[in-house]
Parts: sequence; structure tokens; C-alpha cells
Amino acid sequence: MNKEQTSKQADHKKSLAEEIAEQVKEQNTLFIDQQHEPYIAINKSGGQVMKLSSREFGGWLRNNIIKNHQRFQGLDTLVDVVSAMLIYEATMNGECHELTTRLARLDDCQGNPMEIIYDVADGVHSVRITPEGWSLQDVPIMFLHHRHQKPQCLPERHSDCSIEPLRDLLSEFKDDREWLVVMAFIIGLYVPNLSKPLLVLSGDMGSGKTLTARRIVDLVECSSLSSGLPAIRNGQELMRIANKNSVLLSDNLSNISNSLSDELCRIVTGASLAKRALYSDDDDWICEVCRPVIITGIPSNLIQREDLLDRTIPAKVSRISASKRRTQSELDAEFAKLKPYLLGSIYNILSKALKILPSVKLEELPRSADWAKLCYAICESMDGHTGKEFLDAYQSILNKQTEMAIESSLVAQACRLLVSQTGAWEGTASQLHEIKLHYDGVLGHEEDTDARCYLVNHPDWPHSPATLGKQLDRCKSTLESIGIKVKHGYYKYGQRWIELIDTNWKDKQSDDIKNENSSK
Repeated sequence: MNKEQTSKQADHKKSLAEEIAEQVKEQNTLFIDQQHEPYIAINKSGGQVMKLSSREFGGWLRNNIIKNHQRFQGLDTLVDVVSAMLIYEATMNGECHELTTRLARLDDCQGNPMEIIYDVADGVHSVRITPEGWSLQDVPIMFLHHRHQKPQCLPERHSDCSIEPLRDLLSEFKDDREWLVVMAFIIGLYVPNLSKPLLVLSGDMGSGKTLTARRIVDLVECSSLSSGLPAIRNGQELMRIANKNSVLLSDNLSNISNSLSDELCRIVTGASLAKRALYSDDDDWICEVCRPVIITGIPSNLIQREDLLDRTIPAKVSRISASKRRTQSELDAEFAKLKPYLLGSIYNILSKALKILPSVKLEELPRSADWAKLCYAICESMDGHTGKEFLDAYQSILNKQTEMAIESSLVAQACRLLVSQTGAWEGTASQLHEIKLHYDGVLGHEEDTDARCYLVNHPDWPHSPATLGKQLDRCKSTLESIGIKVKHGYYKYGQRWIELIDTNWKDKQSDDIKNENSSK
């Protein structure tokens, strides 16, 4: 570089836009997220994170220019120029921070969570939970903040590891085993990016299902949307809402459509969505979420599809008697008073659970195995409970799931009825579809005949053998869980055959004979 170029640079006077951009860059942190979108962390803290291309940042920058430079003329142009400079700087030279909503986790080399960070959303505090304990700290640059989010109250520090006091403020769980699983589910909500079952609360009118669900959500996600999600029209809308909430609540459902059932299966196990960011270009907006879901409704058989039911924790609550009913304001005041203690207990339990989680080895892994392993560690860390209690309680719920799945499937009921007499059945899908008034070997059994008539004359009975075959494939795992094996093959002339075998039939027959002899 010659002397003339050096002197020109020395004489160059920075423009106002350049001065403002440098000032903003020095006082704040410019970075990109996992989708390479440019962001700014105000005052180099994660308490206030804004997208550089957002209207929120434009308003912040406009106020900053007016306050520090008293500039009004050409303000909109100045804001656009400074924003473009900051976007370029963040994209080319900024740090990279992965952003999430409300909860973040760090794993060890084996994939076990070793640190959980919870955003209190007050712009100042976050909770750091490790195997050594929990503590309050400044908010790291890890979280996106949304308008519906409200600040969580700060936890109370104590040594208790129990959330039993919460039970008095919720609906009445008559089954202690269900309540234990619900407690483990509540504490497990603080571990993000982990496939969890859906919690389905059912009960009569006046049983407090909605209040119970809102209390559970409020312990994790304080939000103006805590009253429940609006009606979901499509999967993209559900993904968009899930991306902005750490827990989803769908309240007072009467039925669940097949399309919504499929989307809920994807949400709770982990789903991704890629769509065009704008109609004017071909850029993608990518969303990846794995969120817990809570559903409330009156019917106990609210969920009909076997794949969603297999991912469900059904819990039934009782109607609140008039003598035990309390006002909403009284319950809210008591819950607000108890909440800091409950949060402290949850963090105590979770800290202990993180410590023992790597050493937990289960003999048999159920569906949602990672969640079951976590809940085992949680119950081991709770006062007055053990991991074995959780496994026994969860198994009772799995048994209930199986029976509910059979009750919701006419095909599964028909298959169980067919093998109940001889222990096996073989035929084509057409023959299975046409079982109506009689079946070889069971003529004269009017009760069984009436049951078959009811099944095949039901409006939900498959309208064709092909549809029946698809439904049989869907309920195959449910049938195998009660000992009925489903086999498929082809005859010499190419027609497909179906074989149903009850592996427990001989044992059932011997038990029936023993019961008859004992009754005599």
C-alpha cells in the first residue's frame, strides 16, 4: 500500500451508519443460529435475543438511534443501512449458537444428559441443573424468546425430593400407580429432545381435567397459551406452534382425526419440516422439534389409532365432589404459593436422576425406552419411591393400553374371538372379512355368533378385504402382545393366506378346566 492510499484512508471520515454499526457490534453479540440465520444478543447476554431481519430488532435499532444520536431525518433509510451492515457482519464473521425454546441440554459421550439449562424467561436468570446440583446463572445465548412466554418464578432452595403436595391441587387420581407415572412424567418434562409418551387425562365433566393439565404445563412453560392450543388445521401449523412451545396442551377434545393422530406421533418422537421461507424465492425454512403433548377429554377411548395409543399414558381422574370443590382464585393462590417449593423439589430430583442415569440398566426395555430409563432414575431419586415401583406402575399402564387398543379395533376383536374356540384360524382376507353368522366348529355357540354379527355389521367394519388386511397389519403388534401371532403366506395359486395362532390357548384351556373342577 503506497503513501497516497494510506493518507486517503486516514482522511476518510466514517459515516453515521458506520459509527452506529460499530457501536452496536461492540456493545452486543452478533451471531448465526443452526439455520444460518443472523441474530443479535443485546448486551452480550442471552436474555434478549432478536433476529436481525425482524420487526422487533428494527424497532430496537430505531429507538437506539433516536436516543444516542437524536437523528430523525432519513431514519428509516438509516435503519435499513445499519441493519444490512450488521446482517453482513453476523453472517460473515459472527459466532454460531444453537437456539432452542425454554429448555436445552448437553450430553455426555454416551448420549446421556449431563446438564440441563432452563430459561426462566425474565431476561436475567436461567437454571443450570447438573449431577452435582442446580444453581441460578445468567442466561446463556441459547434460547429464543416468544411473545406468549411469561417469566417463571424462581425456585426455592431446600433438600426435599418430593412433589406429593401437588396432588392436593390437582384432580383426584384414584390409582396410586397412575399418579406415580404422572409425577415421573412431570419431572421428565424438563429433559428436552427426548421422545416421551402423550399424557391423556380423561374423566367425567367436573373432574378438573383442564385445571390439572394447565398446572402441569405451568410448571414448565409459563405462557399466555397455557389454556390450550387452538384447533389445528394441518401438520405445518402444528409444527410451527410446537417450535415455539416446550410443552403442548390440547384441551377438551371429543375426537382425534387420523391426520392429527399421525402428526402427534411425529411430534412426540421427533419431527422435521422444510418449506419455502417466502413465496418469492426457493429458500427453505427448516424446523426440527420433539415435544411432549398433554391431551384432555371426556371419553376414555379418545385415542383410537393403535400407533398413537402405543405412545400414550392414559390416566383417568374422578369427578370432584361438591364437598371438596374449591374456587379458582383459592386454588390459584395456593398453587402460586407452593410453586417455588415444587420447582426446587423438581430440580433436586432431576439433579440426582442425572447422576444415576448412566448406571441404570433395565432388563427389558418398553416403548419409549429412553424415557422409561429416565423415569426409573427419577423415581429412584424421589423420596418414598423406587425405580421398580415405576416399572410395575408403567407395566400396568401398558396392559391398559393393550386392552384399549383391542377395544378400539374391530379387526383385533374379531381375531381374538376367532382363536378363542380352537386356538388357531387360517384362511384368506376375504374369508376373514365375511365371517358373519357362523364358523365351522362353533355352531350352536349363540353368544359367539352374536358377537361376530355385531362386529361385521358394525359401521366401522372394513368395507373390503384389502382394507381389512391393512387394519390387520396395523393391529398386529397389539395382537402379539396378548399372545396371538399373525402369519402371512401365499397358496400355490398365488392367493394370500392369513394364520392366527393363540400361543396361550392351551394354558387358558387348562385354567378353565381347573376353575370348572374347583367350582364343582
